[in-house]
Amino acid sequence: MFLDDKNMETNGDGLLEKESSPFENDGVTNKLECLWEHQELIEQLQMELKKVKATGLPTILEESETPKVINDLKPWKIDENEEMQHRDCMGELHKSYREMMRKFDILNYQKMYAMGFVQQNDPFQSNSQQKVKPAPMLKSLVTKKLWTSKHKKQGSSPMKKLMNELQGDVEVVYVGQMCLSWESLLWQYEKALDLWNSDPHSVHPYNEVVAELQQFQVLLQRFIEDELFQGGRVQTYVKARCVLRNLLQVPLIREDDRTKERDEYVISIEMLVEMLEESIRIFWEFVRSDKDCGAVSLPAFHSPQDLELLIKLRKILQKKERKVKDILRSEKCILRRFQKQKRRGDEEALHFFAQVDIKLVSRVLSMSRISRDQLIWCDNKLSRISFVGTKIHVQPGFLLFPC
Repeated sequence: MFLDDKNMETNGDGLLEKESSPFENDGVTNKLECLWEHQELIEQLQMELKKVKATGLPTILEESETPKVINDLKPWKIDENEEMQHRDCMGELHKSYREMMRKFDILNYQKMYAMGFVQQNDPFQSNSQQKVKPAPMLKSLVTKKLWTSKHKKQGSSPMKKLMNELQGDVEVVYVGQMCLSWESLLWQYEKALDLWNSDPHSVHPYNEVVAELQQFQVLLQRFIEDELFQGGRVQTYVKARCVLRNLLQVPLIREDDRTKERDEYVISIEMLVEMLEESIRIFWEFVRSDKDCGAVSLPAFHSPQDLELLIKLRKILQKKERKVKDILRSEKCILRRFQKQKRRGDEEALHFFAQVDIKLVSRVLSMSRISRDQLIWCDNKLSRISFVGTKIHVQPGFLLFPC
C-alpha cells in the first residue's frame, strides 16, 4: 500500500505519521491480536517440535499394515476367520477322538492276546481240533472230570470265569468305539452344516476327506454283509478291527492340501454334507443290526450306588424310548425322509439323532461290565434329550465315551 502526502503529518521529531481515524485504529488492533494468537500457536508448535526431537517421530505404517480396519469390514474375511475357528475346534476334538480310539485298540490287543493264551491252555478245549495220541486224550478226559468235579459247586471253572471277564472287556472296546465314532460323526456333520451356511458358495475342495468317507462307508457295509456268515457281533468286530484300523474310524473334515495338485473335479462343501448324511445312514444300519443290543444283564458292581444308578438309568431310558417311539409312530420312514429331504436342522433330523442316541445308550446299559464313568456318560446323553409336546429336542455336544 502506497502512502499519500495528504494523509500524512509530521510530529515533533520530524517523523511522518499516518492520519488515523477511529475505524482504522480498530483494524490495527485486530491485526495485532491476530499476530499475538499466531505467535502463541508458533510457540506451541516449537514446544511440540522440541518434544518430538527428544522422543522421535511416530512411524507411518506401511500399506500392508494400515488397512486392517478396512479389511475387517470385508465379509469374506469374517467368513474366513469363522472357518478357521471351526477347523481349530474340529481338529482338537478329533485329536481327542483318535486318542480314545487308540486306547481302546490297545485294550483290544491286550485282551485278544490273553483270550488266545487262555484258549490254548484251557483243559476243557475240544480235543477233536488237535491231533493227539490216545494217551494224552485219556489224560485230557481225566483232567476234565477232575476239574468238573472240583468246581461243580462253584458253578463255573476259573478258566471260564476268566474268559467271561475278557469277553466283557472286548465288549467294552466294541461299544466304546461305536459310541465314540457316533459322537465324532454327528459333531462334524453339524460343523459342516455351519460352514456351508456361512459360505454356501465356497470353492474350497474336499476331495480327500470325501474319499476317506467313502472308505468308511464301504468298510461298514462289508462288515454288515460278512457278519451274517461270522460269529457274534462283538467277536467279529474286535477281530476285524485288529486287521482293518479304518473300520468305524471317522476321518477329520478338512480342506484338501493346497500344495498338492488338485483334481479337475472339485467336491464342494454341499457334496461333503451329502456324503456325511450317507455315512450317518450306513452307521445307523450298523447300530440297528446289532442283535446283542436287546440283551439285558446285571453287571457286578463294587458299590451299591452304581447299581442304583444303573437301575435308575434303565427306567429313564425306557420312558424316553417309549416317548420317542410314540412320536415317531406318526412319522414313518423317518430315515428315508432324512436322506431325501435336504432340510438342514429340521425336526425329523433331530428325531433321528435322538433315536440313535437312545439306541447307543441302550447298548451301553446292556453290557456285562460297565464302570461308573460309563454310567455317568449315559446319564449325560439321556439328559440331553428332552420333549416339548410332540417335539424332540437334542442338545448338541461332544461327549467322549470313557475307556
